[in-house]
Amino acid sequence: MLLACAGVAMAFSAMACTEEQRGDLVDEGTEAVVRNVAAAAGAGAFEREGVEVEGALDCTASSTGGAERLQVRCTGSSTDGEELVLEGEATTGGAEPGNLVRGSFVGTVDGEQVFEQDCLGDAC
Repeated sequence: MLLACAGVAMAFSAMACTEEQRGDLVDEGTEAVVRNVAAAAGAGAFEREGVEVEGALDCTASSTGGAERLQVRCTGSSTDGEELVLEGEATTGGAEPGNLVRGSFVGTVDGEQVFEQDCLGDAC
């Protein structure tokens, strides 16, 4: 219910915004969704390669000129203290049903590549 109210409030506030401001809101929302999906799905990708992730991955997703392409970078640690980095570009402009995001992603452990894939998530 609270989420629905927030969505309605955002819709009404968007009416008073310029087209550029509305576009920025969409970009920021897409960045947040991709960032959250990449954190969970990226941890899963490391786990599938036999790397136990300590806690959650810390991710950023930033668009450069629209929500169609986002640069994604996640960092974290393994339970063995190794540095984990997930980098890539989300090309769908957002997450899809089933907690997945498409693009081009590379995962490294202490600088050594352990996976490269075009999709992150359980539904890939």
